Formats: sequence, C-alpha cells, structure tokens
Amino acid sequence: MTRRTGLAFLFLTLLTSCHPKSPSAEGAVATLAGKPVTVADLRDTARFMGLGKVSDRSFESWPPALAKTVFEETLYDRLLLEAADKRGVTVTPEEVQDETKRIMGLSAPEGGGPPVLSDDLVRRKLLLLKTAELIAHTPEISRKMALAEYNREKDHFALPERALVRDIVVRSEDEGKAILAALTAGSSFSALAKVKSLSPESAEGGLLPPFSLGEMPALFSVAFSMKPGELSQLLSSPYGYHILKLVKIIPPRTPPFREVRKKIERTLQERSRKSELTRWFSEKIDSEKLVIVPKYQSTLSLSHP
Repeated sequence: MTRRTGLAFLFLTLLTSCHPKSPSAEGAVATLAGKPVTVADLRDTARFMGLGKVSDRSFESWPPALAKTVFEETLYDRLLLEAADKRGVTVTPEEVQDETKRIMGLSAPEGGGPPVLSDDLVRRKLLLLKTAELIAHTPEISRKMALAEYNREKDHFALPERALVRDIVVRSEDEGKAILAALTAGSSFSALAKVKSLSPESAEGGLLPPFSLGEMPALFSVAFSMKPGELSQLLSSPYGYHILKLVKIIPPRTPPFREVRKKIERTLQERSRKSELTRWFSEKIDSEKLVIVPKYQSTLSLSHP
C-alpha cells in the first residue's frame, strides 16, 4: 500500500464516511470481504475530496492515478468504520458539540460563511479518529530520540532570511489612500490596523508571522527592499488594498534544539502512527480478500509497503 505524508489521507477518510452508500447502476469495481465496492462509492469519496467536477464524469475517463487514490480512500473508509463497530467505539453528544464549536471557530474563507456541518458528519469524524487512535497509539518520544532526529536533519531546520511585517488591508482604494495619508502624518499603524484592517491579524495590530522571500503572495516581496519602520505604497491584491510596514529583517539562523523539540516530537509521533496505520490497512486488505474486477486491475491494484 502506498505511503502517505501526515494524516491527510485519514482526514479524507473521515469525511467520506459521513454519508451512507447507495447501490450503483455502474456496478462494482471490486469486492472486499465479499461486499461490492461500487463506482457510486468512489464518486462519494471523490466529492468529499473536493473533486466534484471529476466525480461527475464517466469513471473510465478518470485519470488512473486519481482513480487509484480515490479507490484506496474508499477502502480505508470502510475498514475504519467496520473497526469502529467491532470495537464498540462511541462518541457522546457533548463531544460532538465541542468539536462542532471548534470547527465553527476556524476562520471562514474571504467572503464566505461558516462551514455547514451536521451532527452525523462530526460524530462519524470523531468516531473514526478515536478508532484510528486505538489502532495506532500516539507514542512517547524521548529526548534522546528527538535529539538524534535533530542532528540528522539539522539543515532542514535552518531558517532563511525573513521579514517581520505589519499589514493593513481594506476593501477600497480610496479608504487605503486615506489610511496611508494618516500613517504618513504620524498615526499609529497598530491602532489603525486594529480598527480598520480586514486581516485576521488585525487584533495583533496587523503583525504577520515572519515569512521568507517567495513564501507569501508576490506583493509581500516588497518588504525585503524596505527599511525598518518604512511604509509601502498602496498595494493591490485579490483580497483588497494593502499597506505594509516593515518591522525588521530577521537574518538566517538555525534554531537550537530546544526551540524545535516539540515540533520534532510531533513529527516522529505522526511518522510512527502513519506507519502503523499503513501496516494495519495493508494487513486488513489482505485478510479481507480484496478482489478487483479484471478490467480495473491494471488501474486499481494496490502496492504493498
């Protein structure tokens, strides 16, 4: 079975589980434990992966790599749901409520409303997260293990030159010009950002996390040619009109182990859980006797680690 980075594949698996499957007029592409895996199942998975336009096309027209990825995600979804049922995993209404509040508290896209959630979607997401934790526990990472990883990958932690910038973003050019004039006259950038800026960082006076050249949209590259305390001109983007103020340029550095230890521990935990989950999925697919319909074998056959 192919390896994955992080737990993105698990999150997609959780999403695809949130609606019941319906029989497919297009037939099965495989059977798992004697139960059909249909094109309708694959379409459901593709839609929840954000591939709605592709999912509406004839299955035979799907790119082979995409078809295989969607097929694997569908199998993972089914296996985790079965494991949740066998292990008696439960989710309380309070857990659903807390998770719904957490998700609703995340920033919505520009111009968009809050995400549309159902209790069933959130319940099943939590159900499968709990099941995955039972299958692949989060391991303890010792200081020795984390330090060894730091020494092996020290170059990976090196930070390039970065800019620390405050940003004010507004909708109209006229409003941007008025704010720029006020700043030039000596008004507080931080105070105006808190009152006027549409940026999520407005509450922090428009202070953005440090970024390197090329890490942010092109307009932010101007910061690297500015002097500390200098204001930019009014800059346009799809989000509105920006005014930048350079706080400082942070020189390149390699952070010491103590600064990145927590990050390394999370990385090693994630790597361990991913490996264990992958091994579990592979063993389950073998034991459940996956049989792919002959016409789809060349496209959908899974490779083992």
